Amino acid sequence: MRMDIRMAVGVRVMLLLLCAGAAADLGYRANAVHPDYPGQCYLEELKQPIPKYQSYKPINRAGHCNSFYCRPDFVLEIGYCGRHNLMPTKNCKIGSDMRLIFPHCCPKLICEEPESNDI
Repeated sequence: MRMDIRMAVGVRVMLLLLCAGAAADLGYRANAVHPDYPGQCYLEELKQPIPKYQSYKPINRAGHCNSFYCRPDFVLEIGYCGRHNLMPTKNCKIGSDMRLIFPHCCPKLICEEPESNDI
């Protein structure tokens, strides 16, 4: 019985570590207080106020496939697309669809089906 409990705890710890690794592409920007609205964060490069405890995920903003979360201490948590080792091929290219929200706008392989001469 004790062995089962230890094993269950070990599995939970392992899952937590794996989940933490998946969220590793995270950055922080301190003191991101909105200049005109002191109760909100401010994402200066996009001129975007973000209320505390809320997220902002831009769409159709070139170069901004991110998630921005305003912590109560006015630190912006910035989620980034993970690094990838995607390789383009004859029928596949690397692309992003900036019409989608984060993380769906992150780079992925976009493949075209080869042309066939079948009738």
